[in-house]
Amino acid sequence: MTSPSSPVADHRDAMMHRGFLYRDEEDVVDICVPFLREGLEADDAVAVVAATSNIDALRDALGPDAKAVQFEEALSWYQHPVKTIAAYDSFVKAEKPRRVRVIAEPVWQGRTPLEVVEWARYESIVNAAFAHSGARAICCYDRRLLHPEILAYARQTHPEIIDGQGPEKSDAYTDPGPFSATCDRRPLPSAPRTAESVSIVSTDLDAVRTFVAERASRHGMGHDALRNMVAAVSEVSTTAIRHGGAPARLGTWVHDGDLVCEISGPGHWYPDALWGFAPPADSEPGFGLWGVRMLCDVVQMQADADGTLIRLRTRI
Repeated sequence: MTSPSSPVADHRDAMMHRGFLYRDEEDVVDICVPFLREGLEADDAVAVVAATSNIDALRDALGPDAKAVQFEEALSWYQHPVKTIAAYDSFVKAEKPRRVRVIAEPVWQGRTPLEVVEWARYESIVNAAFAHSGARAICCYDRRLLHPEILAYARQTHPEIIDGQGPEKSDAYTDPGPFSATCDRRPLPSAPRTAESVSIVSTDLDAVRTFVAERASRHGMGHDALRNMVAAVSEVSTTAIRHGGAPARLGTWVHDGDLVCEISGPGHWYPDALWGFAPPADSEPGFGLWGVRMLCDVVQMQADADGTLIRLRTRI
């Protein structure tokens, strides 16, 4: 393999985001150790969030320099896509004015097909959320373990790819907006005939909150998850009425161990495919869809000529 240096994304304020398709721990050491040492020499805030085997290999290869690197087990960071963006956002802000440099390894094993799509979307959103942060990131993908679909996602969500040589520009790279829109265009299965529903006619949502709480409790959802789902449904319902119109509709059912709450109504009431993925500015009121995404495991959105639909899913 060649050195990971590249003229692409050299500007200090521009993010550098590379996908690294590795074959073994030796590959990881060859590419990542020079990248990490370059950061230490530049006084960057340097971190490794990776699988245990790669952490061990990098610690050994770095020797005494490892003391200056923050190491985190990937499973502790990659629990929820939007919460992971929030964690990296906090890291970037806490280290200012130092630049952040990260070896990252998203966790793909054990994900459902729906979760795989959401984590691929996360990798894409990173390009927008941290576009002007100056961050340097190499995201590691284990070719031995990962499905070809996930490796294809790596090429679509990283402007540069390291795969045997490189880094090289990824010809498959897609900007975050169009990529996220593609994720949202995947057809959603229809609500089952057993779904229960209620009409939303105003921003007085006491009856809606009670409806959600009763059904979540009936299905055995824990107190914290129940409270989060009620808050998320309230926020989306308010948006539907204020920006779409009445009546909207709330449906609930259980699917694959998730409580599903679907709010649908007339009009187009979300602005774009990136809505709610980036941390809101300090001046923005309320918690909006960013907060909704933090409260739920998965948020799916679709809009067509008939109106807008937002589906919230949380594990029971």
